[in-house]
Order: sequence, then C-alpha cells, then structure tokens
Amino acid sequence: MAVDDTEGYWDIVISSLQDICNANESLSFDNIFADHTDTSLKKLGENDLETLKEEINDHMLNIGTATRLISTAQQNLQTLITNLEKAQSKQEVTTRSSKSSVTRDGKRASSRKGNKKYGRQFWVSKYDPSEPIIIGSEVAFKLKNRHFEEWIQCEVTKILGDGTRYEIRDPEPDENNNPGQTFKANYKDILLIPSVSEVPNLISYPHGTKVLARYPETTTFYPAVVEGQKKDGTVKLKFDGEEEVNKVTEVERRLVLPFPQR
Repeated sequence: MAVDDTEGYWDIVISSLQDICNANESLSFDNIFADHTDTSLKKLGENDLETLKEEINDHMLNIGTATRLISTAQQNLQTLITNLEKAQSKQEVTTRSSKSSVTRDGKRASSRKGNKKYGRQFWVSKYDPSEPIIIGSEVAFKLKNRHFEEWIQCEVTKILGDGTRYEIRDPEPDENNNPGQTFKANYKDILLIPSVSEVPNLISYPHGTKVLARYPETTTFYPAVVEGQKKDGTVKLKFDGEEEVNKVTEVERRLVLPFPQR
C-alpha cells in the first residue's frame, strides 16, 4: 500500500475526531436533563417544557452527528489496519518519503501518485455534511479588508501543512475577464459547502435558525434567518438588511450554511 494512501485514511480519522471535539464545544455531550427529576419536571411550565424538549432534540441530533463521525473514523481506521496487514504480509516496505525511480540519465524521478490529502474543519455542527474537505471542494471564504467582512464562494486548490491551511480560488473572473483571485486561508476562515450528493443527508434547519446563505444570482453569502423549508429542500429565508420589508427568499439547501458561532 502506498504511503500516500495510508496518510489519506489517517487524515480522515484525525479530522473526524477533531470534528467531534468541535461539535462538543458548540453543544456539549453532557446530559442536559441530569438536573431534572420526575418531581422537578412536573413543576415546569409549558414554555419551559418546550424549551427542554428542543434542547433534548438538539442534544440527540448532536449525538447522532458524533456517532456518524465515529463510524467514519472506525471505517477508515479498519481499512487502514487491513491494508497495513496486507502490506506487511507481502513484506512491502512503507515509509513517509516519496517513492522514486531511476531515469535513463541516472537522475531520480519521483513516482509519487494518487496523493489525496484531506483538510480539517473548524466550524462543525449537526447541520454540516459528513464529507471531508478535498482539493476541488467548494467553500465559503471569509474575505477581510479594512472596512468590512464578507463571505464569498471559492474552490479549494491546495491543502497545506496539517490540513488546517488552504489555498483557495475565486471561480469568478474579474471585470477584465481575468482568472479569479487566489487566497491563503486557515480553517477558521472557511465553511464547507456540501456537494450535491450530500444534500439528501443534511438535516433541516428549524424556524428561526440564524444561517449564512448565498444570495441568489451572486457568489456572496450573507446572514439570514430561516422561515421554513419546502419539500424539495429549498430553504425560505429572510436576509439581514433586505431592502424590501418581510421579503422571503428561497435558496437551495446546500447553499445555506450554519452560522459560524460558538
């Protein structure tokens, strides 16, 4: 088994465990109703019971996300162990250095192939996809300048270092039709946009949830509040700062991202 394949499976295991830690930071896995006895529950009012119910539902969904991430880590760890055992039985030597071959002129040429590196996510919630960040993944990038911050849609072109730094590219050409600008970003500056295939697995947002969504016919994401969701998955939103009062805008689910907040 190639070293690059080994690192790829291991990257998924590490990123899955990191995502579990981040999910626990946003919503603790601790038992949220441990302080409630049968007697105390009877004393709660209707509003308090409804709030507790929502907290328990969120808690269950968060545990479901963690369970899914653990399963992903276990599957990749098992694949890694199996492949390593096969490699050992064939007495193949695996190292972290690139394999090389000797060319006709005596120089050594790299034979490294199939390098697939996985990036890590910092902002993780139960509404996120389970897929990893890879080269070609679409992300929302927090573009900063002196006067404001905005999130724009970009594509990952390189995964750097330990998977927490990226090179990303704006797919939109500039006003002179030149290729879009390239940026360096760390994992706190990006949000993964789910692929089309991941959409059926995404959880629906409750009414009133604050999100970051791409405004129609643009590549820019703005804060919004969820008003509802259609059967086809389209999310109904009220964007912050909308000029038309009470305007509801429909955006496809994969372009509606959890708002990055602790």
